[in-house]
This record gives sequence, C-alpha cells and structure tokens, in this order.
Amino acid sequence: MTEVRALPVERLPEDVPFLRWHLAPSRVHGAWRCGATTGVLADRRRGRSLVVLGPADDAVPLVAAVLDDAAPALVTLPRGTPDRLREQVPAVGARLVGGDDWDWAWTTSAPAQPLSGEEHVVVLDVGTREAPGPDAAAVQELLAAASPRSSVQPGDAHARAWFGLRRGDRVVACVAATGDDGGPAPHLASVATHPDLRGRGLGAAVTAGATRHLLREAPAVTLGMYADNDVARRMYTRLGWTWAHRFSSRVVRPAADAAA
Repeated sequence: MTEVRALPVERLPEDVPFLRWHLAPSRVHGAWRCGATTGVLADRRRGRSLVVLGPADDAVPLVAAVLDDAAPALVTLPRGTPDRLREQVPAVGARLVGGDDWDWAWTTSAPAQPLSGEEHVVVLDVGTREAPGPDAAAVQELLAAASPRSSVQPGDAHARAWFGLRRGDRVVACVAATGDDGGPAPHLASVATHPDLRGRGLGAAVTAGATRHLLREAPAVTLGMYADNDVARRMYTRLGWTWAHRFSSRVVRPAADAAA
C-alpha cells in the first residue's frame, strides 16, 4: 500500500486549483499526502470535511488511513473513490452514504467580448432571510421552476451577491456568488434560466456578466455543477472555464452505525 504521511498545513501544494482558489488555509486542520493525492481536513460550510484531491487509486488508502482520526462529518473525494472503498475496504466504504457527484471548475477571465444580453445583467437585491429585498420572491420563484436542487437560496448568509436578467417584473435568469469555504475566489452557484426561455443564451449571459463583474476584485471565480448536467457543462466550456476536479461528496456515518 502507498505510504500515507502527514503534511504541514502551511505547505499545501499551490498547484492544486481547489486549494489555491476555493479553500481558506485558515480553515484547514490537518493535511496528508499519499502518492499523487492530497487530503485536507477543513471546516466547510456544511461541516467538518475531508477533501481529497488527486487520483482515486491513491485516495483509497488515504481515506482508509485517516478517516477514524480525522472524524469528518462529510467527505469530498475524487469520482469513483466511494465505489472503490466499498470494494477494497468494505468497513470504510460502508460508512459513506448519500451525497452527490459534481464537478468543479475555475476561471481567471471572462469572454474577451461581452455576450449578447450581457449588458442587461444587473446586481439583484434579495436582502436577507430576516429582511427580504425586492428581488427575493422573484428569484425564489425562478429557482423553484428552473433549478429545484439549487444549493443557494435568497437570504442565505454565505451568498455574497446575486446577479440576474429581468423581463418586466420577472427574474428570468440568475446566479449567486458565494464565499462557501473562505478562499480568495467567489464561487458561483444556483445558475438558473426559466424553462420557457432556455436555449436563448440567457444562462451564458448571466454567467459571463457575473464573472466579469467579480473579476474586477477577485483573482479567479469558481463554480460547481451536478455531474449529470451536460448542457451546463457545454456552456461553461464554451465560456472558457477550466474543469479541474470531479468529485463525489458523501456523509460519513459513525463506525458503530455502519457495522450495525
């Protein structure tokens, strides 16, 4: 088995996009290296997480070696790692349940030329959960119709800004910029276009407009999307985003529960 060794948290590799742009070093409590794989234990928005970056072959021994001591509530692993753990280390694999498969991308530039419709992208006022802004209801209505699995809703405290396109009193496309894990790059989420208006470039326009706006002050912008959303993948690729990580996120059950 490949050796798993502890890594000083102040010496995390700078060439791993997720560590460079998404995750604040101050939130990292432990780090390990196994072959070409790096694992970090970090406080993330949804709880303490073990994030492993690199090939699944090296992720399997790393997770098996550190899961008990790290005691994360969640894991985010290279795609395929949960299945390999169930096959190779069943006692560990049985503890990983639920979750989603998703892809993570980044960019340091918006399209060279503004897209058609991008000039109409505006910053929306959704307010807070306690004091909703004038655009909150319209964004909630859009997300309910277009993207019911959206991970960010109006009023969520970690959403730094919302961007959108309006048609009359409706918001017909939107995207949220969040600061989930404290890194230097804002993270795009809840990208949505009303189902009646898809195929007209509104999603690309609102994404490009938000990205251009955010890059005025940030070194990069990141995003995550469900792995089965091939339409969105093609759009982001056309906009010049770089796909860096293919993840499987799972909840970690206590060992006693998994054995029951």
